[in-house]
Amino acid sequence: MDMLFDWWFATSPRLRQLCWAVWLLMLVTLIFLSSTHHEESDALIRLRASHHQQWAALYRLVDTTPFSEEKTLPFSPLDFQLSGAQLVYWHPSAQGGELALKTLWEAVPSAFTRLAERNVSVSRFSLSVEGDDLLFTLQLETPHEG
Repeated sequence: MDMLFDWWFATSPRLRQLCWAVWLLMLVTLIFLSSTHHEESDALIRLRASHHQQWAALYRLVDTTPFSEEKTLPFSPLDFQLSGAQLVYWHPSAQGGELALKTLWEAVPSAFTRLAERNVSVSRFSLSVEGDDLLFTLQLETPHEG
């Protein structure tokens, strides 16, 4: 321990001043970083509290929203006979059935919309040209209730 003091007092005053400056700079840097860390953690705590309040408000909003079951329309193949679409055949089965329409290209997307409104899913479909008409064949599946 005496060697450290001997070395310290044996060094030049400039070196001692440089050492003191480095130690003070390190101390100031440490204090500065500590204060910014506290500011960041305080900001994070405030942000978490804000998110908690927003989630609580959202849960209250969801809980007060009345649950309304969507009414689905009953399925009938005759609903697909519209202008631009003519029913060719309907073969019902236990899982759903097969529906064939002679249709225009413009009527194809609306057929999928009508099926979705009736809670009927399409397992596969095909489009083929027969003369001047477009044959649109759909394999349909109805959901299993129970």
